[in-house]
Amino acid sequence: MQVDPLSLEELIAAGAEIRDGHGKANAIIRSTMAIVSLISSSVLIWMIKRSHSGLSTAYHRILLGMCIADVIFSFGTSHFNFTAPSDNDYVVWNARGNQDTCSAQGFLQSVGALSTVLYSCSINLYCLAVVKYQTSDEFIRKIEPFLHGAPIMLSLVINITLLVKKHFNDRGGGVCYAPVYNPPHCIGYEDGEIREGFEIPCGRGDDETALLNDILFFVVIFVVPFVIGISLGMIYRYVLQSEKKMAAYGAGFEASDQQSIVTSSNEGGESSCWKERLPRLFSFFRRLTERFSLTSNEDRNLSRPVLHRALAFSVAYFLTWSFVITTTCFTIADVEWPVSIWYLSNIFNPLQGFFNLGIFMYPKVMVAKSKTGKNLSWRQAFAKAFWSKGIDPASGRTGQSPNRAQQTPPVGEP
Repeated sequence: MQVDPLSLEELIAAGAEIRDGHGKANAIIRSTMAIVSLISSSVLIWMIKRSHSGLSTAYHRILLGMCIADVIFSFGTSHFNFTAPSDNDYVVWNARGNQDTCSAQGFLQSVGALSTVLYSCSINLYCLAVVKYQTSDEFIRKIEPFLHGAPIMLSLVINITLLVKKHFNDRGGGVCYAPVYNPPHCIGYEDGEIREGFEIPCGRGDDETALLNDILFFVVIFVVPFVIGISLGMIYRYVLQSEKKMAAYGAGFEASDQQSIVTSSNEGGESSCWKERLPRLFSFFRRLTERFSLTSNEDRNLSRPVLHRALAFSVAYFLTWSFVITTTCFTIADVEWPVSIWYLSNIFNPLQGFFNLGIFMYPKVMVAKSKTGKNLSWRQAFAKAFWSKGIDPASGRTGQSPNRAQQTPPVGEP
């Protein structure tokens, strides 16, 4: 059924309320949160680079990749709508760009978004490899290229294809993510037509490759949460089983070995006593060493903290993307978004970098409060943790930058 197009005056009147109301507010909120995340990721990159361990650990390298992805995403999100094409200024607040700026913004945002969510999977898979499979450092180095390659290559291949096929468009929201250009002024016009007074053809990007956009949303909505949930469940199950085994082993260890030593000390003469006692002593200390010895990979011996780390990154992912997934489901169902969900999406979706910094800092802050021997405030503990460089592999001590050494005592890196 052919729909008569609205006049320009009718378009301006219909779009004014959302343009200067919720549209403006959400654009400001979204861009401000993106700037906060960009700063947070930049600070985290700086902290990783200046730490004693630097990029020598797989965890730091994966986290660095995630931070770079978030910087790209945040840069593509912190635009306050000025990259949106001016064709849509009747419905989009601060729209001052053109189709080229729109495509560039959409490409950066989409590359950063897809690589960030895939790096969330990489973090959990890394934690799973460390905790459940007790993998060696050599094996971690073998799988690490995949943990970087999948986020980088998939996001680049998919989004370059979308860019070439003209699938980054603004359909009236100020963000260029739509596969087909179909804003309100195109209602009643055929694909390829350019309405008088406008520059961008209606229906831009409407071809069979628009299916790639659906694949992209499918990955974000279904595949990534599935991988994160399954890997987190496997980590939790292994840690629980490991702790139960250790508790049972410890109980048996104390009951059998210690009693056997005591018994042997009360038996027979001095000669026969030492002949029987020495093997038991060797067995005692051997099992004691096995129980409390450390391996070359610190994370494997800290399975509970690694579980907490994986859980924290998983929660950060769901906080960041759950409202976007909700709005996407509303769109697929052709239902208008609730205004509250719109605001929540624009508050939480750009904050991945902020959450990452919090996850990285929290254990350091707790160490600062527990090891200094002083009743520190949270602000003081945060400052000490912020300037700490972590554990120095050469000395086994923690340290800070020289210009802060006299002001803040060393803080250990958990």
